[in-house]
Amino acid sequence: MRSIILLASILLFNVPAIRDTGIPVIKEGVLDLRDISFSGRYSIKLNGEWEFYWNKLYRPHHFLNADIPEPEGFIDVPSYWTDADLPGIKPTGKGYATYRLTILLPEGPLPPLGLNLKVFDSSYDLYVNGLFLGNNGVPGSREETSVPEYNPRIYRFLADTNRVEIVLNVSNFHHRRGGFWLPAEFGTFNQIQSHASVNYGRAISNVSMLVVFCIFFLFFYLLYRKDKVPLFFAIALIGMALRLLVTNQFLIYLFFNPAWDLIIRLEYFSLYITLSGGFLFLWSLYNSAYHLFFARLAVFLFSLLLVATIFLPVTIFSYFTFPVYVMVVVFAINSLTCSIIQLYRSRLVVHAFYFAGFLIIVSAALHDIILALSNVSGHGNYILSEAILIFISIQAGLLIYRWVRSFREEEKLRNRMEQLNRDLESIVESRTRELVKAKNRAESYSKKIERQNISLTETIQLKNKIFAVIAHDLRSPVVNIQYILNLLKEDEFRDKYQSLAGSCIQYSQMVINLLENMMVWGRGQEDQIRYSPDHHDLAGIILTNMSIYKDNADRKNVSVNFTQIGRTIAWVDKDLIDIIIRNLLSNAIKYTNRGGRISILLKEKHDGVDQTIIKICDNGVGIPVEKQSGLFTSKEIESTPGTENEKGTGFGLKLVHELVIVNKGTIEMDSTPGEGTCFTIALPGKKPPED
Repeated sequence: MRSIILLASILLFNVPAIRDTGIPVIKEGVLDLRDISFSGRYSIKLNGEWEFYWNKLYRPHHFLNADIPEPEGFIDVPSYWTDADLPGIKPTGKGYATYRLTILLPEGPLPPLGLNLKVFDSSYDLYVNGLFLGNNGVPGSREETSVPEYNPRIYRFLADTNRVEIVLNVSNFHHRRGGFWLPAEFGTFNQIQSHASVNYGRAISNVSMLVVFCIFFLFFYLLYRKDKVPLFFAIALIGMALRLLVTNQFLIYLFFNPAWDLIIRLEYFSLYITLSGGFLFLWSLYNSAYHLFFARLAVFLFSLLLVATIFLPVTIFSYFTFPVYVMVVVFAINSLTCSIIQLYRSRLVVHAFYFAGFLIIVSAALHDIILALSNVSGHGNYILSEAILIFISIQAGLLIYRWVRSFREEEKLRNRMEQLNRDLESIVESRTRELVKAKNRAESYSKKIERQNISLTETIQLKNKIFAVIAHDLRSPVVNIQYILNLLKEDEFRDKYQSLAGSCIQYSQMVINLLENMMVWGRGQEDQIRYSPDHHDLAGIILTNMSIYKDNADRKNVSVNFTQIGRTIAWVDKDLIDIIIRNLLSNAIKYTNRGGRISILLKEKHDGVDQTIIKICDNGVGIPVEKQSGLFTSKEIESTPGTENEKGTGFGLKLVHELVIVNKGTIEMDSTPGEGTCFTIALPGKKPPED
């Protein structure tokens, strides 16, 4: 506990206020690297005093004339120009300027150099040694001629001399502040590219972990909806993941090319979602009128800000960060104060972990806010994403602990019931024959309790096995994803990017399929499976699932053939049928040897019964005879590895059987070991009278 508090204190106070004297810094527009060896890998952040020309868009040729322009002064980088203290001028948020930097390099041949430029507010043109290297948006002297853009880029160039001149034309007419707000990095191209890859992989890993944990907490909420803590925590995780997509590394460009103002709006949306979920999480955790007031206030305030962010321009709604910072402070005070009070009252280890988690995330958030609002030109990094992962891990552990504790309480209740049952039997045995009727009723009641106890014991054992399967099968693909992402950081695996990315997608699909099956199974245990039937074309559902599992089949060189005969409309719940076909098709691929085949037949039944038939057959390993009789009804959870050691949960076919029954259908199985397996499903072709 003391170690965790010490870690949080380090996160809070580790704001870089003093530069490392061993690292060269920019002084009055010049960075002297003549004593640095560029024979190996080298990089440095271009932090320090750049030449600054306000309301001037100078090109490189302006600095070749005899009368070189004099700068208005020197400005700290990274920082917004609205915070600059320049003699005689005070830059406003809207405007344009030129930044200039001279880098002195050692004599002799130099390797290819690189420049990693983050985004500016809100556009720039880059010139190096008189040559135009690239741009972000279009800078101009008026709003009409400026086009904003956020898209971090890496530039590669060669230096013919030992002098590098960097000229940046920057303009901002679309945000409340202009200029640098993220540090630039200069060095050998290999080192710059390596750092960028590591940061990119780190960002992808953080987003992936946030999404996985979000699904994890939503799953627990769906299992027990009375507990709102996992739901509100999942909402906060959604906001955090969205914010990571549109800030720093801008991972959103992996999916599409959004407009600049959409990125800004999503950035603010993510803040509102995260804080709203955070306040609701506090309320559900401590369940007091005090927290309910702040939760309602936060939801109301951020709903207003969200609507304003949708309709107002960026130059106006970008000022909304100030009330957000106020709410962050309120959240920090509330979370820490209440966790301390709860810890003092209960003296339980659980509340000590809650306090430690809040202390870590609040400390990291304050650290990043101080770093974002300061003019420090040092070497500090944002640490909130790592602190969030620590906080999430603590919450996941506490959630599992609460479930284990509930199972223990349930076991205590069962033991008490058994004890009462034994006492009741003792009392019944002491009754006289005159109370035979009462004794018979008591014995009947006793047998009923015994049946309930047996059912309860079986349910507990089944759930324990299910959670053990979840813990194993969920951990394996997540660990594999993390391992592959770590491989992507290494240069030697770059040529295998497509293969590794495909593996990540495959493992992610495994996690999604597992959690989806578990959510449907969980609803089934509480009789909460949603059944919303209608007339649906089964051919479209089958073809969609064939496309989803095409990559899996191709990896094993398994051919999948689909045949349609006659009418294919059935009265079913589309989502439940989708799960049925997905499980059967996945199993067929899993238990079919490499080079095998799978056939899917969809036809209308013609013997006077209005039914639609789905038949999925494979020539795989088949099902052992001893397992066929209890395949759908056995209460044992047993998973058999696939032909290439693919993992499974063991309850997929039981779930299929339950969902077929929910859809008023029947399922039959015909399997011969070593030759293959066929599943035949009959579904109503039109609406049954009972529906």
